[in-house]
Amino acid sequence: MKKKMSKSTKSKKNTSTKKIVQTEIHFLASLKDLLASCKDEYISFGNIMKALKDEGLIFLIAVISFPTAIPIPTPPGFTTLFGVPLCILSAQMLYKLGAPWMPKFIADKKLKVTNFKTMINKAEPLFNKLTVLLKPRYDKFTTKHMERIIGLLALLCAVSVALPILFGNAIPSAGIFIMSIGFLYKDGLAVLIGMIVSVIGIIISGAVVLIATFLGIEVLKKLAFKFFL
Repeated sequence: MKKKMSKSTKSKKNTSTKKIVQTEIHFLASLKDLLASCKDEYISFGNIMKALKDEGLIFLIAVISFPTAIPIPTPPGFTTLFGVPLCILSAQMLYKLGAPWMPKFIADKKLKVTNFKTMINKAEPLFNKLTVLLKPRYDKFTTKHMERIIGLLALLCAVSVALPILFGNAIPSAGIFIMSIGFLYKDGLAVLIGMIVSVIGIIISGAVVLIATFLGIEVLKKLAFKFFL
């Protein structure tokens, strides 16, 4: 009996490690293959994004949306600084442009291969730790068709992030970040949660804009009545 139990526990451990490897492959394996095949001393940022393809675009969206997803006071223009690139990247996701388009001066920027390998090696344990929460499931929410719907939601959220809306930036940013991370890990549940957060963020931002517009019109009416009537 003990031998059978030990065998079963071993098989469970093996299957769990396999699952972790499968989850990691989605966005780390492409980078590792690229670095393994690269014989030059430097590699351009554009080539890295081409190697990642769709996942490069989603990874960039996740990275850029994270700073504005933290609900802390920020200086004026901070959210716009991140919101505008998010609009551009989300539009690319919506229209399925594959590898992210970026200005030539950014695409031509080069990184030293050895430094980039060090960065990946340091980041890999963090990505693997996230597999405790994120894992492949509910694959209906991680299809190519869903990617366009996510792109539309992300674009609407990105517009909300770009606008200087008081208390209206963190929730849309969080929605974008959760959806992006869910796609990278092929976790449909995370994508669904991100979609719900995004819709809530869009509603709140829209409500704030409508209230601000209404109050602005009322103030203008009062000023017009005071000075011209």
